Amino acid sequence: MDLRALPLVALAACGFAPTGESFTLAEQLTARAYLDVAADSQLDVTAVAHGLPLAIAPTIVGGEVVARTTADGYLLIEDLTLPLADVTVPAGVFGPTPVRFTDLVVSLGTQLAVPLPPDGEVDVVAGTGRADLILDWAMVDPEGIVRPLGRRRAPRAPFTVPIHRALDGSLHAELGARTDAVVIAGDAALTDVALAVVSASAAE
Repeated sequence: MDLRALPLVALAACGFAPTGESFTLAEQLTARAYLDVAADSQLDVTAVAHGLPLAIAPTIVGGEVVARTTADGYLLIEDLTLPLADVTVPAGVFGPTPVRFTDLVVSLGTQLAVPLPPDGEVDVVAGTGRADLILDWAMVDPEGIVRPLGRRRAPRAPFTVPIHRALDGSLHAELGARTDAVVIAGDAALTDVALAVVSASAAE
């Protein structure tokens, strides 16, 4: 699985304490930021079965990103949850008839912990880390019955995570990751997954 660019955009409170004293972005994020995923986010996937590739672009229909910093110097992505619209794969890929997949959700299987440099910038937190990526899904059989297919996991995917605060107090971040193929069943797999998520959180 190849999970590339994941830009996130969030609005947050301006970088000043009630007393007027400025504080760093790392200090601001100790309060935790909740980012709602926008409908125009994009996901592109290549499904491979029997050696034949098929490009798929599932629609992201919502979701959330939760980020915070810790007192011991980490940026945590505590949650990344991306529900997807149903996907219908045409006949000839997984079988002689079209196959509809439903209840699709991409999420983190473990928290993403990014060590922060001790001499980091005032308006930037950035670093790298690893976390599992999870796909939950189900299939609709020819009788219309939903059959859960179980979780598929890409373990310890490497991430890069920069977040910066603009002059107006808004937060801008990118999450990027690259992993190997995820085996679905037999010789079926997902590869070349490219995810671009736009999200926003209103300032409190």
